[in-house]
Amino acid sequence: MGDRVPRVDHARPERFANPNHGFAWIRMIGAILVIYGHSYPLVSGNDLFPPEWPVQPDDGVLMGFFAMSGFQITESWMRDPHPARFAVKRVLRLWPPMLTVSLASALLIGPLVTNLAAGEYFTAHGTWAYVVDNTGLVTLRHELPGVFESNPWQGAVNGALWTLPMELLAYAGLFVLLLLGAGRHRTRWLAVVALVVVAVVDRRLEQDPGANSAGSLLSVPVEPLVAFLVAFAIGVVLNLYRIPLSPLAALAGLAALAAMPMNTATSFWMTLAVSYSVVVAGHFWPARLRVPNLWVNGSYGVYVWGFPIQQLLVFAGVRNQWVLMLCAVPLAYVMGTLSWRFIEDPTMNLRHYIVPERSGRAARAAGSGARRSEVPVGAGEVAPRPAAGPRLREQGAPLPPADTGASVDDHPTDPVGTTPLVPVEGEAERTAPALPRVPEGDRRPAGD
Repeated sequence: MGDRVPRVDHARPERFANPNHGFAWIRMIGAILVIYGHSYPLVSGNDLFPPEWPVQPDDGVLMGFFAMSGFQITESWMRDPHPARFAVKRVLRLWPPMLTVSLASALLIGPLVTNLAAGEYFTAHGTWAYVVDNTGLVTLRHELPGVFESNPWQGAVNGALWTLPMELLAYAGLFVLLLLGAGRHRTRWLAVVALVVVAVVDRRLEQDPGANSAGSLLSVPVEPLVAFLVAFAIGVVLNLYRIPLSPLAALAGLAALAAMPMNTATSFWMTLAVSYSVVVAGHFWPARLRVPNLWVNGSYGVYVWGFPIQQLLVFAGVRNQWVLMLCAVPLAYVMGTLSWRFIEDPTMNLRHYIVPERSGRAARAAGSGARRSEVPVGAGEVAPRPAAGPRLREQGAPLPPADTGASVDDHPTDPVGTTPLVPVEGEAERTAPALPRVPEGDRRPAGD
């Protein structure tokens, strides 16, 4: 797989935060932007941007999230190419927060706001189908019986969840590619082939835009799925090929995007420019913006709780989009922080018990100590990866971490002066896909 040299060689490294801290900030900012993007549709019942626009700015938000996800999760495999552990990390990252908010919506929020009697609500098929189908993830439901029926965005309990099945399918596709050898230096071209394939399909589907223009895979609309897979694949290729990260190149790409006309070619350029730019931003995040990890690690919770909180506020009578945003952001932030502290962090630590690392791996790591520097690594820093022999790397032996911006087995934003005793999932595992709108066809799923 080649030597995993440091991703960025900063001339003044003290000016920049650890890349994982930058990614955590970007995710939190994105989650708050999602609340902004939902505010107008939820008080008016209309889309934030005209659906006929070839370039949807809210799509650009999610492109960045998927690109970061592809970049960081690829690094997770490169550091520990163990299929079972890789799969467990994905499950423990994606499901617990989503299941928590789904259960809370069905068992707490629903009974409070439904227009049905309590007995009728709890005996309705749709109540329990909401929980069961959302547990399956790719079989999402967005409505509960009699809930939010009088809101402008009628019946939608948590429209933000619609992107999570796409994230799951992206994980599955990457998993297959890595099992086929995409993580190895000689066969990493498989990732490029996958990127070309999804890009070509995306361009074909772009000729007939619309969330449901190509049908759906269970609850997942195919057209946006393919579009977001392009961004995810770009993140994967950026990691595997160690493509240089340049702030000037990122700014030039975004400037070109702003100057381009509103057409389908611009929408594809948006995918390229945004995907590259968010990875660059994570690696060049200013050190002066460092904060305790708890402050920014709750972005996934902010994302999944923001929509139902906004619907509750609208149900209570809020009809101004700015008032809705100002009220929803702090409430969602509190719920996101609680979700991180009491759900996400504890459940991700379970991976150490479900699929523990074998002693053989520890022995290999100890055996390689003679080739490593004895200088200790401080909090928020990542040890550079030593060179590994071609035979060892081709056999898929796990590599030590590098300063790649994807320190997936440490706390991503530990306060200065602390050192975690037990490896904990880093920001590379903490993906919170975000999109400020739900496709028209997904607002009222059939069968409720």
